[in-house]
Amino acid sequence: MPSGGGRKQFGLERGKVFPAEHARSLLNPARRLVQSPRRTIAAMDLRRDARVLELGCGPGFFSPHLADVTGHLVLVDLQHEMLRLAGERLAGRVGVGRAQADGCALPLAGGSFDAVLIATVLGEIPDPAGCIAEARRVLRAHGTLSVAETRRDSDFIPPARLRQLIEPCGFALVGRRGTRWQYVARFRRV
Repeated sequence: MPSGGGRKQFGLERGKVFPAEHARSLLNPARRLVQSPRRTIAAMDLRRDARVLELGCGPGFFSPHLADVTGHLVLVDLQHEMLRLAGERLAGRVGVGRAQADGCALPLAGGSFDAVLIATVLGEIPDPAGCIAEARRVLRAHGTLSVAETRRDSDFIPPARLRQLIEPCGFALVGRRGTRWQYVARFRRV
């Protein structure tokens, strides 16, 4: 989800946007053994009526579980094909919206979400601080930003580095579940 008007760099290497033509590989059922959607969403500690933004939703690996526990879900991804696949996984569900957008320029009203989830995508974004600032902008006062990371991702961000990225942007760490190599960190907007 690169920002700015520059040419997007797609590929499977570190720092590149994961290409939509490989999206189905992200839905491999074996991935649940390494990164459980149920445990990831549970770590977000969401209220049933929460308005949630899934930023960089890809083909919707986490999306059905988010939709199961929230009152309103908005999916955002840079690539139309990713949003199409995620939409297929959520067919017939109410309270789900989608928007194709860059993570650093969200077409969403400020203060409109209780929680934001960024799962295994922050390392692909050339301007992570810009993306984090946008997440903060769309969060309500005291809203939470949850970041899920797994070492199996080529763009993995270790926990200490994640705190260095997020806390200066107006967030405080609430807690972290998992190990150093597989975790969900939750931050509160301050």
